[in-house]
Amino acid sequence: MNIENIKVLTAQLKAIGFDNMGYAILKHICLAPVNFSITETFANVPERVLFTFYFEKDKKAESYRLDCYDAVLQKEASFDNLNIEGMNVKDINESMTQIDWKEAFDFSKRKTFNPDDKAGYENELKISQTIACLNRVANVEEGKSIAIALKQKHWSGIPYLDIMGTMANGRNKSEISQRFYFSEGQPAISADEAYRFLLNRWMEKQLQAKRKQQDNNEEAVTEISDTSSGSGLLKKRRTGINKRNKSTLV
Repeated sequence: MNIENIKVLTAQLKAIGFDNMGYAILKHICLAPVNFSITETFANVPERVLFTFYFEKDKKAESYRLDCYDAVLQKEASFDNLNIEGMNVKDINESMTQIDWKEAFDFSKRKTFNPDDKAGYENELKISQTIACLNRVANVEEGKSIAIALKQKHWSGIPYLDIMGTMANGRNKSEISQRFYFSEGQPAISADEAYRFLLNRWMEKQLQAKRKQQDNNEEAVTEISDTSSGSGLLKKRRTGINKRNKSTLV
């Protein structure tokens, strides 16, 4: 195992804003994978930002290189006043908040199971009920994006997530993401710079949505105005025709 390589990778991550990453890198490299990734939450900002670093093995040099990282700004989704299939989405969100999902996805824990002692698996019963509600929401078209938003909020970065299915769909509604590459001889984009970039993209997205809404409202008003004007003109024309008809009859 190339310890010097681990030191270099650790220094790279420290330079962009992530300290104490050496042991996490060591744990992956000791298994000699072809590639691996590490996901960390950026703690230096008030909002939730996830960074996923991608490492690739260089077979010739028997070392690993840091290729790139994905930065994801996750905005808090609002679940107020949402009811799907007779269920209050806000209640499901609160139930998911009360569960320790890291422990829920940790299958290495062992303890005695007594089917008659419900207190011994009360937490698992609560998880089962919450998952049932979440799946019920996800099974209807209007609830799919809401279920994804709930998963993104509570499950991002948790091991064993792959058994619960994808969360890729619907990200554009509550997340902004960007990939940044490491180039040899070039300074890397820091975590702070990546965060500011994502914030700017989020604000731009909100402005575009606002302009689109304003344009839609203006088009609706114009359409109503045109319809009203057309009706008036038609009425005038009909009145003129009626007058001419009367004159002819006289």
